[in-house]
Amino acid sequence: MNIRKNTVLSTLHQVLTPDATSRNIRLLITVLLFITFVIGCSKRVPLEELNAEDGFRYIKSQYDKGKYREAVSGFDFYTLNYSGSSLVDSAQFLLGQSHFRLEDYLLAAYAFEQLYQRFQRSSLVPEAMYMVGVSYWELTPKYSLDQDYTIKAIEALQAFIDYYPDYKTRVANAQETIARCREKLAHKEYANGVIYLKMKEYPSAIIYFHDLIDLYYDTDWASKAAYQLGVSYSYDKRIEEAESAYRMFISKYPDHPWRPKAESALKKLHQVLTPDATQTERDEG
Repeated sequence: MNIRKNTVLSTLHQVLTPDATSRNIRLLITVLLFITFVIGCSKRVPLEELNAEDGFRYIKSQYDKGKYREAVSGFDFYTLNYSGSSLVDSAQFLLGQSHFRLEDYLLAAYAFEQLYQRFQRSSLVPEAMYMVGVSYWELTPKYSLDQDYTIKAIEALQAFIDYYPDYKTRVANAQETIARCREKLAHKEYANGVIYLKMKEYPSAIIYFHDLIDLYYDTDWASKAAYQLGVSYSYDKRIEEAESAYRMFISKYPDHPWRPKAESALKKLHQVLTPDATQTERDEG
């Protein structure tokens, strides 16, 4: 190290003279970059020269320091070259965590999946299954876009709940995330129904609102879908079904802010179903 330091000082004295030219300065920059590269390389620990325990300890130290890209490289090397180590499942788990910290959520999900597929007896399997679902949740886009990752998140988290119901805290977290996923899916279903309603494609709108009520009954969008179902039936001239939909909405959501609109719509429908008495008598006469 002293030799390198003396070399740098000597180069500085030779180049940074009062009459230093731009060529000399460029030469200095090149030399300094080369020395920085050499020093950086000298600090890298050759993992292939370490045993399994020391190698894991070193890579874990990089992870603990927040050097997640270095940790990814190290843990990836470790899982490939120390497959017989008792620490390999921990390395696989921390590989997933490193990807997760870097917000590479798809790679994180894959790493966690690899853990419970390759090391089924590991004590880290429950946490890995949970993290698969969380990783997919982080990949979910806004409601109007494709929701494949939302569905994957629900499936992964539900599998975790089914396999490990005794992990109370994680189960509660998983249920909360599933609820958020369901809200997003319901929002998409509702938005599709509204689009068809505006396009005057009433049968299609009815299908979407019906499906939402059936599949996502526990979301905030179910009440709105129940009201819009009545609207769709009304526009489609299916008066009796519209009346039934509005009554169901009022009965199920008595405190909903749209109740006055539903009651007003019901009165208009009632007038259609029950013609004016005077007009009836005139028709009979």
